[in-house]
Amino acid sequence: MSAQSWDLRSRKRSIGTLFCIEIDQPWFRCEFTSGEGWEEVGCLFAAQATATDSGDQEALMHAISAVRNLEPELHPREGKEIIKPVVIQIRGDKANFRY
Repeated sequence: MSAQSWDLRSRKRSIGTLFCIEIDQPWFRCEFTSGEGWEEVGCLFAAQATATDSGDQEALMHAISAVRNLEPELHPREGKEIIKPVVIQIRGDKANFRY
């Protein structure tokens, strides 16, 4: 069985690809490779990481909401189930999500 991988999309535009490294329930830990749409949305994920690190709950809720407003979807490279993550975090070449 090959490792799971997904195309991360926002409103049908590719943001990048996630390759599953491990599953630590409820989190999926992945490697991330940016795609064509990353330049437009990368700042939202960076703001979410900064808010997480700061411990500022109001900033974190705002940042999570901004990422959710992208309506992110994970389209499997193999298989049919499209995942709509509850939370997705991307830092550099690493990504975590849960659904």
